[in-house]
Amino acid sequence: MKINLKDNRYLIAVSGGPDSMALLDIVRNKKKYIEVAHVNYHKRDSAINDEKLVRRYCRKYKIKFHLLDVYPDEVKGNFQSYARNKRYEFFSKLVKKNKLDGVLIAHHKDDHIETYLMQKEKNIGVNHYGLNKETIIKDIKVIRPLLDYDKKQLIDYCITNNIEYGIDESNLSDDYTRNRIRHSKIDKMSNSQKNKLVKEIDKENRIKEKEIKIVSKYFDRYEFKLDEFFKIKYLIVFLRHYFPNKADKFYMEMLRQIKESKSYIYHNDDYYIVKEYELIHIFKKIDDYYYEFNDLKSMNKSYVYFKLSKRGNSTQGVTLDKNDFPVYIRSFRNGDYISMRYGNKKINRFFIDNKIYLKDRLSWPILFNKNDSAILVPGIGCDIHHYSNKHNMFMIKL
Repeated sequence: MKINLKDNRYLIAVSGGPDSMALLDIVRNKKKYIEVAHVNYHKRDSAINDEKLVRRYCRKYKIKFHLLDVYPDEVKGNFQSYARNKRYEFFSKLVKKNKLDGVLIAHHKDDHIETYLMQKEKNIGVNHYGLNKETIIKDIKVIRPLLDYDKKQLIDYCITNNIEYGIDESNLSDDYTRNRIRHSKIDKMSNSQKNKLVKEIDKENRIKEKEIKIVSKYFDRYEFKLDEFFKIKYLIVFLRHYFPNKADKFYMEMLRQIKESKSYIYHNDDYYIVKEYELIHIFKKIDDYYYEFNDLKSMNKSYVYFKLSKRGNSTQGVTLDKNDFPVYIRSFRNGDYISMRYGNKKINRFFIDNKIYLKDRLSWPILFNKNDSAILVPGIGCDIHHYSNKHNMFMIKL
């Protein structure tokens, strides 16, 4: 089997099934540097057998093996959605930590067709039908090198090359929409029928690509005036770039609320869209942060959202003494407050009164002492117990 891969370092997602085991063996034979990531969901008794066979393969060929355990009782809500999020967080962490160039996923031609048919059946509006050969998920490159091959070809490869693989018995039932489509439609297709359908998918995607090219000039912007936002051609295509896999009626309702409401907030795992003060902001979700300091000498560095300095203005300064330490700085949370001369002040109220945008609020640094009391909010000032004209530390919001 031929696949095109650059001479890079890859993580390979390996479940233990014939698809991923075939991919693992093909890439290993290309003499690439590879590491393996396996997720055990513990939803079936045979899951441990899949983990063991992937471990055996990696041990045999001296490939670095990474395991993530996900247990059903830790899941709240939709398991499929939760599991997908957890595994891509896992992949992203490994790729970044080990300085790899991306993760290889063993999706194949049948998966591509299944995804397309499911999108059509559920009337999900998308910017790309089926599966992309390359995409970005959780800030890492995701590559699918097997989309030209179907399931049978991958099983035949494993049999011919004596590659051990497992079978996920949950794929045999019709409990999931994807399984039902696979069994009732794709399993009955000839190879020529599959190839014909793939060409139709490619044709539809070329139309999508033209629309995306038109709206892509807006992708680098995070702020819009209301009138210019609603003048964007293919506005739903634009929104779908940030908030995918929704039906068109979802975007129509989003636009109605944005137009008619004084304020509006919606977010998924990756992006926010916010209407406030007659502006539209679309921005990447901001991760919470936390830094701890044991003494004043260590508080003189710059970070992503703030810097610590010996100079600043009065609303950025505080006087710390040894009884405050260890202190910590973290991102703002709803419910945070600070004690002022006139009583406790909710920090969020300060933001609203000063028309500070949500995109800035979410990353705003707050300094706390060892008693978990907020003692400095840059822009407001220090709390009543640390008021002084001789500040020895300043925190500047970046």
